[in-house]
Order: sequence, then C-alpha cells, then structure tokens
Amino acid sequence: MLDSDPRVPVAALQRFGTAAMQAIGCDAAIAAEISDHLVDADLCGVYSHGIFRLDWYAERFAQGRFNPQAQPVLRQAEGGGALIDGGNNLGMPAFRLATDYLIEHARAHGVAAVGVANVDHTGRVGAYVQRGAEAGCLTILFGGGARKDWRQVAPYGGARGMLPTNPFAFGIPGGDMGPVVSDFATGMASGGKVYAAKMAGRPLTAGLCIDAQGHPTTEPDDYFNGGAILPMAGPKGYGMALVAELLGEAILGQCMDGLNWICIGLDLSRFRGPSAYRRAAEECLAELRACPPAPGFDRVEVPGEREARLRTERLVSGIPIPPKTLESLRALGIRLGIGDRDLVH
Repeated sequence: MLDSDPRVPVAALQRFGTAAMQAIGCDAAIAAEISDHLVDADLCGVYSHGIFRLDWYAERFAQGRFNPQAQPVLRQAEGGGALIDGGNNLGMPAFRLATDYLIEHARAHGVAAVGVANVDHTGRVGAYVQRGAEAGCLTILFGGGARKDWRQVAPYGGARGMLPTNPFAFGIPGGDMGPVVSDFATGMASGGKVYAAKMAGRPLTAGLCIDAQGHPTTEPDDYFNGGAILPMAGPKGYGMALVAELLGEAILGQCMDGLNWICIGLDLSRFRGPSAYRRAAEECLAELRACPPAPGFDRVEVPGEREARLRTERLVSGIPIPPKTLESLRALGIRLGIGDRDLVH
C-alpha cells in the first residue's frame, strides 16, 4: 500500500465487512468478529490478511470450501488432549476459543496446549498471540499439514511448490510499549501478500518468488501459473515449515482445507513476578531501540511496535486501500447486494 492510496474510515470498512460476511451466511456476531479482525490487520499494516480477503472469502464460499454457519467447539483429541474443532468455518472464532483456553489453563497449571483443526483461513495469527501475551503468557502458534491442497512454497533447493506457508507466531509480554509479537510465514512471503499484489496491480519485491521454470520473478501471475514462493532464510525456513507440516498432519490428522494448528501457552508469572519481568524486558528492548539505524532505515523497531503505532495513526486517518482493490470490494458489494456507499472515501 502507498500513502497516496485512497483512505477509507475504519468504521466504514468494519460495516462493509460485517455486511459481506452476513451476506455469505455468517451470523451477526461471527460476521462482525471476522470483519473486525480483517480491518485490524489493515490497521497494523498487514495487508496480506486485511479487508481485501473478503473477495477471496466470497469466492471460497461459492465453491463450498468453508461453512460460514459453523460454531467452534472444544472437544478431546484422539489421545485425550484439548482440541478446538472449527467446523470448517473461517478460523477467527476457533482461535478466540483456543486463546481463551490457553490463558485460563496456563494460569491454572502453568502451561497449556490446545490443537485447532477443521478451520479454513485463520487471518493474522499475530493477533491471537498478542492477546495471550497481554494476559501474561508466552504464546506460540504454528500450523501445517495441508501440503496436499496448498503446494505454495518450494523446499530449499527445489524448483516447485511442495509445502504450505506454514506460519509461526510468538507473543511475549514486553516492556513499556506492550507485548513483543513476531508473526511470519515460513516462506519468503505469505500467499496473501502475493494475492494482494495481484489485486492491487503491483509487482512483488524481488527475491520472494520463482516462476514455473524455477526462475526468479516479480510478477504475481507467475506464482499463480505454476510458480512458487521461496523458503524464508533458505534451509532455516524450510526446516521450520517441515516441523509444522509433520506436527500438523501426524498429530492432528489430514486437514479439511486449511491448516491444523498447535497452540502453546506458558504463564510467565510462574518464573518471575510481572513487575520485575517488565523492568527487565524494557531494559533489553530499550537497548535495541537505541541501536543506530543502518542506511535506509529511520529507526530500529521491536516486533509488534510498528503495528501498534500504525493502528494508532490509522484509527484517525483511515486505512489506505489501493484503487484496484477498492474497485474489487465495491464490485463485491454489488454482487452480494449490500451496496458500496460505505467505501466512498
């Protein structure tokens, strides 16, 4: 996104998103939850998981890829562990329930784990680990197990997509500026980043993708025509993706369409009092922020703080949306019969 792109008020995007999700079958509460989640991703600058996803969700619903009426439920996994079954709906409601479980059980027992299965797209998983971190827990999520449906990322040294982007997210209580949140795909980019570039009519950054012949490309269409995303940091990203893939399928079984997820929470107060921890964390983080910036950078930032800063700014200024993406959303509103007047900037 560019600062010169049209800006749309947050409330307008939330209303539009809620209406769109209701139009494809979600009840009012879940529709609002999904819409708020997408808009929050745009507020944070994580456009790959933002409001543009509505068009993709509508397409997937039309193909029967998820059940918008399903409600998540907590049940036992085969071996007796806790498992959130998303009913093959979008993953936001399931992860709300999973995060509730982690916080409650980590506080009661020191550590907690829960699986999440039978979910479609889950949105920005950094939002869930942030919530756990705000409750005082080290929170870790990672997903995999869907390589038979999502061959997106080439293994290190490979020229063809074989694995999903298998994301990891870590949230830990921070210092004076809130939690430290790190959320990343194990590919050089998420699939959503490629899709967002295509919708916006803009090229990819060099070094993210290869075409069907294994050659580097910056054209989003090359990815959709048999290309692949490269693994993050070469063998390191490939190794992390493989761990997530093995656990996602071997532990939780074959995915329905999205990923299977492992979620872990650790109550840090079992090791040190929150106030002492916060002082120590802030000392560490302040040293990093004070590092002189390299050429081309304004400052050194701590993971999660940029998103918080952008959220504060855009709640006032609105969210920049590329013109082509805005046109696509307006066309979606017309197709769904909900209108597009909220998207006039």
